[in-house]
Amino acid sequence: MLWSWYMSNDTQFYALAIIILLVSVKYFRVAAGAVIFFLVSSWATTIMVSLHYGYRARIQDPFAMFDELYDKPWTRLGPYLVGMFAGWFLLRSKNKIKMSLSTTVIGWFLSLATLFCLVYGLHLTTLEAWGSALYVSVGHTAWGAALAWIVIACCTGYGGCINSALSFRMLQPLSRLTYCAYLVHPVIMVATSFQMDGPMHIHNALTLILYFGN
Repeated sequence: MLWSWYMSNDTQFYALAIIILLVSVKYFRVAAGAVIFFLVSSWATTIMVSLHYGYRARIQDPFAMFDELYDKPWTRLGPYLVGMFAGWFLLRSKNKIKMSLSTTVIGWFLSLATLFCLVYGLHLTTLEAWGSALYVSVGHTAWGAALAWIVIACCTGYGGCINSALSFRMLQPLSRLTYCAYLVHPVIMVATSFQMDGPMHIHNALTLILYFGN
């Protein structure tokens, strides 16, 4: 299963998180320093690998250098560490923090702008070697940070209509199936492709039909 790299990464991150959390019980500063060290090391390693292979981030080839950059744990550690911090922050604050209106607005703006730029930014510009290295190294962490803001804001009463939508009870069964769907959907896609008797000409309508059909 080509997509099993995700399970491998999660297993390694989980083992590392246990060690860090156990250390933090007695040596919090050491644990915090370790988190910062691993985060910066992840960025630096990804930048070096990207520059070494001359990687260029392009929307036309989103999975370029899959084995070198996309699926390696040292390039994926950043958002996991951000998630750990978000969970620790919510635990320590007991989901009770006070934020001014301006802080809330700025937080939501930066979060949504970050998500938008990471998804659509490559449509608007062409990155050279250093720009691509920064994009591929910090991009995953920035995505995790943007989602962490959404989680923290929703859990502390600053989520508004977004919190209402994400907390909608009818979506809870689907939320429990997302990981299973991730593991199963490539099998369905391959099986569907093998049943075809000719090539497809991809367009928006066909993409929607295949999306909802599979």
